[in-house]
Amino acid sequence: MEENKNEVKPVVIEMEDDKGQKVKVEVVATFDDSGKSYAIANDLDDNDSSYIFEIKSVPEGDILVSIDDEAEFDRLCKVVEELTE
Repeated sequence: MEENKNEVKPVVIEMEDDKGQKVKVEVVATFDDSGKSYAIANDLDDNDSSYIFEIKSVPEGDILVSIDDEAEFDRLCKVVEELTE
């Protein structure tokens, strides 16, 4: 496992959750694992909710992409737990 936690200036963005609801999140950290970059975002309306997104580079800049693979998501949750201990 490759660990490279980078502190980032908090960035607030509005996203749509899987139910179509608007959610404001704050990107609070990024990290690299298995050759990919990821972002951790906290829900500003629900202090108990956080999200993990893959960061992908496109010609227009970086975008956050949801992680649909359940095995990858479970693995990343463990990585985040280790990083935050």
